[in-house]
Amino acid sequence: MGLLGKLSNSASENIKVASSKIATSILVSLAILWIARLCCTIGFALTPFLQIKFSEKLDFLVLSTRFDLKVVSIAYIPAVLLALATFFKPTFFKIFIKVFKYYSFAVISILVIFSVINYFYFKTYDKCIDTFIFAASKEDPVAVLKTVIQDYPLFRGLIGLCVLFFVLKYIYKKIEAFICEYIITPERKLSSAAFILVTILSFAGFARGSFGTFPLRQLHAQVCDKSAVNYNIPNGILAFQWAYKWNKLNGKIPVIKLEKIADDYHDLGIEIKGKSFDDLVAPLKHTTHKNKFLEGRKPNIVFSVMEGMSSHLLSFDDEHNRDLLGSLRQHANEDFFFDRFLSEGDGTSDSLTRIFLGVPDLNLSTSTHADKNYITNIVRSMKKAGYKTIFVTASTASWRNYHNFLHTIGFDEVVERSQVALRFPNATQNTWGIDDEFLFKEALRVLKEDEHDKPIFLMTLSITNHPPFVLPKNYTATDMKLTPEMKARFPYPNIEVIFNTFKYANDMLGKFITAIKMDPKLKDNTFIAAVGDHNIRGIGYTQHPDELFFGHQVPLYIYMPSAYLENTNVSYDKHRYGSQKDIMTTLISHALSDFTFYSFGCDLLSDDKCNFPYAYNQDVIAKVGEDYVCNLNGFVDANAYKITSNDDRLLVDPQRSNDDCTKALGLKRLEQDLYFYQANQ
Repeated sequence: MGLLGKLSNSASENIKVASSKIATSILVSLAILWIARLCCTIGFALTPFLQIKFSEKLDFLVLSTRFDLKVVSIAYIPAVLLALATFFKPTFFKIFIKVFKYYSFAVISILVIFSVINYFYFKTYDKCIDTFIFAASKEDPVAVLKTVIQDYPLFRGLIGLCVLFFVLKYIYKKIEAFICEYIITPERKLSSAAFILVTILSFAGFARGSFGTFPLRQLHAQVCDKSAVNYNIPNGILAFQWAYKWNKLNGKIPVIKLEKIADDYHDLGIEIKGKSFDDLVAPLKHTTHKNKFLEGRKPNIVFSVMEGMSSHLLSFDDEHNRDLLGSLRQHANEDFFFDRFLSEGDGTSDSLTRIFLGVPDLNLSTSTHADKNYITNIVRSMKKAGYKTIFVTASTASWRNYHNFLHTIGFDEVVERSQVALRFPNATQNTWGIDDEFLFKEALRVLKEDEHDKPIFLMTLSITNHPPFVLPKNYTATDMKLTPEMKARFPYPNIEVIFNTFKYANDMLGKFITAIKMDPKLKDNTFIAAVGDHNIRGIGYTQHPDELFFGHQVPLYIYMPSAYLENTNVSYDKHRYGSQKDIMTTLISHALSDFTFYSFGCDLLSDDKCNFPYAYNQDVIAKVGEDYVCNLNGFVDANAYKITSNDDRLLVDPQRSNDDCTKALGLKRLEQDLYFYQANQ
C-alpha cells in the first residue's frame, strides 16, 4: 500500500510517518468492519433494528465500535511496538517500513475475508459465526465444496475481492498522505516520551475494550431483546474467535452435581424427593398402559427423518396451483399431520442426536462421550422391547463417524448409499447421496424381503432435498407459479428447483407410505412417522421477528393401522404443540403394552399428563396451552412473545411480553446438565 517518507535520523520524523501509517491502517480496518456490519444489519436485521428504542440503537453503535476497536487494536499492537522502537534507534525505521507494508495488508485481508464469511454465514443460518461452522470439518469435503460453489457466488466473489483490494490500495494511499500531512507529533524527547506512554496506554485500553475494571467480553454483546440485532454487535473475526473458544470448550464436559439437576427440575416446577440418579430421572420415566390388544402385536415402526422438510415451504402448498405434497397429500389428509411442530436442532446431526439420545451435542458422533449409557437412548429402548433396529441412510455412513456411532448407540444394521447403489444399479445420485426414490425402495426391501424373527424398528435419513438442490433427471419438474412476493423472499437463482426438489422428496415419501399401506403383510402391523430434520435456511428469518417460532417449524406425519387406533384411545389435535422429542414417545405409547422407557417426550395422541409439555427447540420453546413463545438467549435469559396467528404459520408479536420463561430455561438447562452428568460417568 505504498511507502511514505524516507529514512531519517530524526526519531520524531520517523514516528510521524509510522503514526500516519498505523493510523491509516486502523481507520481503514474500522471502516471495513463497519461497512460489513452495515451490510449484515440492512440485509438481515433491518426490521428488528428499526423496532428497538433510540437508546438501544445508540448502545448498539457504541458497543459494536468498542468491539471493533478491541479487535483492531490487538491486531496492530505488534506494529505499534516495532514503530516505537524507531524512537530509540532510528535505523529501525527502514525495517518497520518493509515489515508494515505486508503486515497491514495481511491484517486488512483477514478482516475482509472474515467479514465476507460472516455475511454469508448470517445469510444461511440467521446468526453470526458460531460453533456450527466447525461442523463443516466433519462433512464430506467434496460435497461441501460443491455446495459452496453452487449456492454461493464463489468465483464472482473472488473477482470482487481482487477489485476491492485494488480500490482499498488507492483509498489507503490517499488517506495516508492526508494524515501524514496534517498529523502532529512531538519534536522534543520529553514530549515524545509522553506521546509513547499515551499511545501504549490507549492501545492497552482499546485492546481490553474498556478503561474500567472489567474487560469487554462476549457476555456484554447484547443491547436489546432482538437476537438479530445482538448478532450484529461482534464483527466476523471476533465472532469466529468466540466460536473457536466455545468449540474447544464443547469437548470438555464440566462436572455436574446431582443437586444442580434437582435445581433445574425446581425451575420447571418439579420437585425431586430423593438424591440418587434414579430419583433424578424419575420424571423422565414412562410406562405405557397395560393393553391386551397390544400384547403379542408389536408393530414394525418406520421413522423417516426427511432432509429439509420445511413448514415454511409447505405453507405455500396449493393443491391446484402449486402442488408441493405430491403423493403425500392423500396420507396427510387421511392420517395424523401436525403443523405446529418444531425441530429440536437446526441441523441434521443436531436433530438426529436429540432424537436418538435426548442429548444436546451435535458433535457427539465424533466425541469420546458417544458410548455412554444415556438414559434417554431410544434405540436401546427399542432393542429392550424386542425390536431389530436398522438405520438406512441415503448418504455415506462415514459421515460424521455415523457408522460407528449408530452401532454404538444400539442399531443392529446400518445400510448406506454404496449398499443401496449395489442393489439398485440404476439409482440416481446427487452431491450428498442416493436420491430419495431409491432410499425408500431399499427401506421397503428391508421391510418386505429380509427374514425377521423380530419386529423392525427402521429409521431412514433422506438427502435429495439438500443444497445444492438438483432434481433427479427421471423426475419431471412442474411450473410452481411463484408469485413476486415469494421470489422476493427466496432470493435464489434456482428457486424453481428448490420447490420442485421439495415436492420430489414429499412425493417419494408418499409413494413409500402407499406401498406399505397396500402391502398385505405390512399395512396392518406397521407404524410410520416422518418429520423434517430442520426448516429451510437462508431466507432471512431475522428480518421477520414475528417468525420466531415459524422459523424452526417442521411438519410431522404419523400413520397407525386402524386396529391400533381403535384399541389405544387416540386423541388428535393437529394444532397441538410438539417437537421431535415427542415422536418416539407417541409411537411407543400406542405400540407396546406395559413397557417402561425414559424420554423428555409426550404422547401427542393422548391427553395423558406429561412432565414436559413443550414444543422445544434449542432457540425457542412454547408450552402446550400457553399463548406465548420463549426466545432462549443462552442459558441465563429468555424473552416471551405473544402468539398472534391461528393457522399453520405460528407467528408472534415482535414486541416482548411480560410472560414468565423460567420453566423454558429450566428445560434447556436440565437437558444440558443431565447430558453433562451422564457423559462424565
